[in-house]
Amino acid sequence: MKSYGIRPSLETYNLVIRGFSRIGQFDDALVYIDEMKNAGLKPNTETYDGLIQAYGKYKMYDEMGRCLREMVSSGCLPDHVTYNLLIREFAKAGLINKMERTYQALLSNRMGLQSSTSIAMLETYAKFGILDKMEKVFRRVLNSKVCLQEDMIRKLAGVYIENLMFSRLDDLGLDLCSKTGSTDLVWSLRLLYHACTLSKKGMYSIVQEMESNQVPWNVTIANIMALAYLKMKDFMELEVLLSELPSRYVKPDIITVGVLCDACMSGFRGIPVKRIWTRTGFFDDTVEMNSDPLVLIAFRKGKFIRDFEAMYSLVEAKTKKKGSWTYCHLIDSVETHTKTRLMGS
Repeated sequence: MKSYGIRPSLETYNLVIRGFSRIGQFDDALVYIDEMKNAGLKPNTETYDGLIQAYGKYKMYDEMGRCLREMVSSGCLPDHVTYNLLIREFAKAGLINKMERTYQALLSNRMGLQSSTSIAMLETYAKFGILDKMEKVFRRVLNSKVCLQEDMIRKLAGVYIENLMFSRLDDLGLDLCSKTGSTDLVWSLRLLYHACTLSKKGMYSIVQEMESNQVPWNVTIANIMALAYLKMKDFMELEVLLSELPSRYVKPDIITVGVLCDACMSGFRGIPVKRIWTRTGFFDDTVEMNSDPLVLIAFRKGKFIRDFEAMYSLVEAKTKKKGSWTYCHLIDSVETHTKTRLMGS
């Protein structure tokens, strides 16, 4: 451009500066900032926003602060894009104090909070289990037009479970339903509330509501109830549940098998269930994990799953390869590994 006598514009410099910043070549980026100033062009918010975003990408948070101070001292006042960007970058880094101070600065300047910024703050509060602030931001997001991703909902649910606030799971399910309708996650959350409190009456009410709405079961629903019955040692209900899965067109997964095996170790008469599953050919199927992650968050891993993971890590370390397992092979291998370990101890 210069060789043709074309004077680079502010937009051109901004593109060059952003490009160098994105690949971490900050010295080059700063050289072009000085050059544009010498050319009589004043950096604008877009110039500094590109730098700030890149500093965040490379976890250079002190440089972010210096960049902001340089921005203000040069007479380029941060706008709502700059503040939202800073809040998101501080949120990703878990720098809660800086995130909150920047948020207060945004409010004091009467600027708007972008939806992506609200979600970043929500995710940070959930990650660190800051319950009151998490709920406050969640209410704000819920009252907006933003639709939260299901993974974010699971993070919120995980915080409630960790704090034994199981009734909030039902509230969360109903709140989600108001935004998205009755999804599988909605039913799982509402059922989990009653399962975690070991309320058979509550679980029945959710199942009846599902049936009245013609909502079919899935393996997540089945496992939530099965784990609750196992925890209650209600083996009669557990046998009925596991036996009727084929008629409900629900294919068990590794968690279901874990429930069956753990129950058998606690005195459950599992032969009728095994006979039914054998007739369907289930035990010859490849091992799968199809349950919602919330199931293990709520009930933790049972002994069978823990034994399998210990055995699998050992087998994988020896063979250096992963192969497919059938449920029959899985059960036999775990039992053999457990017996061998007990004999060795």
